[in-house]
Amino acid sequence: MRANGDGQSRKGLNWVLVLFLLGNLLNSFGLILAYLATHISPNSFPYLSYFGLAYPIWLTIALLFIIFWIFFRPKLMWISIFTILIGFNHLRHFFAFNIVTTELVQPFQVVSYNVHIFNLYDLENRERKRDEIFSFLKTEDADLYCFQEFYHQEGNRNFVTKDSLIDLLETPYYHERYTHELTNKRYFGVATFSKFPIISKGEIPFDNDPNNFCIFSDLVKGEDTIRVFNAHIGSIRLQDDDYRFFDESVGDDQYRNNEVGQRILMRLKVAYEKRAIQAEKVANAVNESPYPVVLCGDLNDTPVSYCYRQFSSRLNDAFVQSGNGIGKTYIGVVPSNRIDYIFYSDDFKSANFKTHPLDCSDHRPITCELGKKNN
Repeated sequence: MRANGDGQSRKGLNWVLVLFLLGNLLNSFGLILAYLATHISPNSFPYLSYFGLAYPIWLTIALLFIIFWIFFRPKLMWISIFTILIGFNHLRHFFAFNIVTTELVQPFQVVSYNVHIFNLYDLENRERKRDEIFSFLKTEDADLYCFQEFYHQEGNRNFVTKDSLIDLLETPYYHERYTHELTNKRYFGVATFSKFPIISKGEIPFDNDPNNFCIFSDLVKGEDTIRVFNAHIGSIRLQDDDYRFFDESVGDDQYRNNEVGQRILMRLKVAYEKRAIQAEKVANAVNESPYPVVLCGDLNDTPVSYCYRQFSSRLNDAFVQSGNGIGKTYIGVVPSNRIDYIFYSDDFKSANFKTHPLDCSDHRPITCELGKKNN
């Protein structure tokens, strides 16, 4: 009877292992689809982008399968290992590890920050948070600042931003482009502040979304001219009801039903398609630049996406080259990942990339040093 019982136990275990193997194969397939999402435009096949968004989940499950197989069937762990190695570049874009600090020649400090209109509509805390942002920026003492969701009001003002920053940061050169006027000469858009002279300015409008924009500024640093792109690529534009879908404290009510879930998926689909066109347009402008390039911006997309690859295939990602960890920049729920970037052309090297734990916006500021490598 014992032998029969042992046989049944082994048979039951084998069935469990078969189910785990099937799950492992499906997870590996999900990872491969995530890789493909970076190469295929969402306008050709939008649903692949969902797999790229879920890359951290696929990766975590793959690692768990590796641990599981070590104890039960060590040979099978190579399924996940091989799948991860196929997309090793994506792993590097998602998780950076840099021990050695690169020494740069004539470095300059860069800040990129989506300031969320300095919390204009948070009437109780907006002055405090704006001043905290100002204090952080002053402490960084950078040479170049790129802001997205920048806010400025002209005339009789009770919430000063631009003029204060020019004096505070000692950046007399600036380039601003506002996508639209809110009310009473209050403007929203992107702005670049520089300690280096700006000799030329240009714009890259997005026909499919007037609320987002990219500007480029030609700066003179010593004997060199640098073209700096400041991009704000299209967001998902989730509404308050959409965010409540992710709030477990809300409970199983109208905010957590299938209709809301389908609406969120549709918003994601539209955003992916929109961003693909915008990213391609900016990437083409990068290709045509007669000068070395620095590109800062809020791409509203993760490192495993078609939008990100438009830039990472042409430029270096400062986080990958000189950062550490995961580097999550978006504080909100979706996409809860790294969506803010500093890219640069091969003319430069980066050092000391940092994602700062400042919670005065729904984004965290990022900084790095750029310069020529000390040979």
